[in-house]
Amino acid sequence: MDFVSRLVRYGFVVLFALAIESSADLNYDKELQEVKMYFVSPALQDEMEAESFVPYQEFDVRKELKVLIHGWISDRTNNSITPVRTAYLAQDAHNLLVVDWSTISFLSYGTARDLVLPVANIVGNSLANFIQRLGIELSQVHVIGHSLGAHIAGNVGRHFGGQLRRVTALDPAKPKFKPESNDAVGPDVAQFVDVIHTDGLTLGEDIVRGHVDFFPNGGIAPQPGCEVLDIITLHGCSHFRAPAFFAESIQLPNNFIACACSREEIYRKDEICLPDARETSLRECVAMGESLDPGVRGTFYVHTASAPPYGLGYNTKSEPSI
Repeated sequence: MDFVSRLVRYGFVVLFALAIESSADLNYDKELQEVKMYFVSPALQDEMEAESFVPYQEFDVRKELKVLIHGWISDRTNNSITPVRTAYLAQDAHNLLVVDWSTISFLSYGTARDLVLPVANIVGNSLANFIQRLGIELSQVHVIGHSLGAHIAGNVGRHFGGQLRRVTALDPAKPKFKPESNDAVGPDVAQFVDVIHTDGLTLGEDIVRGHVDFFPNGGIAPQPGCEVLDIITLHGCSHFRAPAFFAESIQLPNNFIACACSREEIYRKDEICLPDARETSLRECVAMGESLDPGVRGTFYVHTASAPPYGLGYNTKSEPSI
C-alpha cells in the first residue's frame, strides 16, 4: 500500500505543479552543488559517493557501467527507479552508479524542467572524472533515466559527444517539452538510444525519440492494471510502468517480445503487431529491455500483463477470429 500512497501523492503534486510557472530567473547554485552520484554494489555494506570511491578487492573495472537517474519529485530511493537498481544488484553483473538530484527534483516542475541541462552537466562532469580515474571506456557506459531523468540522461550523453555506448529513456517527460526541444533526449545522445513509452500524451511523450522506440500496449494510458490507479494518481501508475518493465527485463531478458509496427498500427493497437499474428518475413520481433540488440531500429509494439510478471514473452496471443 505504501507504493500506492506514493503514487497518489505523486499524482496530486503533478496536477498542482504543472499550473506553476517556472522560476528560472532565480539562482539554484546551492541546490545544484548537492547533486550527487553514488556507487552501489552487493559487495559493499553502504553506498559510496562517486567522488570518493576507492576500488575494493572484488571490483572489476571491465564490467559495463550502469548509471541510473530518477525523475521529478523523486530521489535515488524512489519506487520509480529502485526496481531497476534492485534488479541490477541482484544480477551483480555490472558496476552501478545511482544519481541523486533530489535537491532540484523536489522544486516546482517548471523549475526542475528548466534545470535539466545544468543537472546533466554536473552529472556529466562527475561521471567523466569517475571513468577517467578508474580507466573505464565510454563504450562501457549505459545511462538509464526515468521521466525528467530520461532527458537528463540524454544530456549526459551529449556531454560526452554522443560517444557513450547506450542511453535508455524510460517514459521521457512530456510537460514543457516540444518535439524540437534541444535539451530533450534524442538519437544523437549515444551510440544507441532506446525509449520505452507508457504514458504518452500525458506525463510521458508519445513521439519517437530514439533509434528504437517501444510502445507497450500502445504507449499510452491506461496501461493494463492502471485503469483505476491512473484516475487516483493522475497517471502515476502508467508513468511508472516503463521502469517496472525495464527492471523485469534485466532478470528475464526474453519476457517482452516486441514486434515492429508502424505508428499508425500502434495507435490502433492492431493484432498484427502481436508475435503470433506477425508475418515473419515482414515483421521483426525483438526483446525489449536490457538485452536489446543495439542494431535494432524503428518502432515496436508489445502487449503486457496487468500485474507482475508483466512480460508475456512469445505467449502473447491475438484474439481468435470469429
